[in-house]
Amino acid sequence: MLEDKLLEILREKGPMTRKELMEITGIPLTTLYVKLVKLSLKGKVRRKTVKSNHRGRPKTYWEAV
Repeated sequence: MLEDKLLEILREKGPMTRKELMEITGIPLTTLYVKLVKLSLKGKVRRKTVKSNHRGRPKTYWEAV
């Protein structure tokens, strides 16, 4: 199951962005987002936003709980 695979990757490698997860799995960003939100609602992952001194959006990391 895709959700189990994502959880396994996050547990092994630590917090990652959706782009990093896409590069590892080949799964489209939108699909990853949907799966990560489902895992978040189940309490299995959490989103962590890291602000930087650069312009633009802050990076969002997902980590296993």
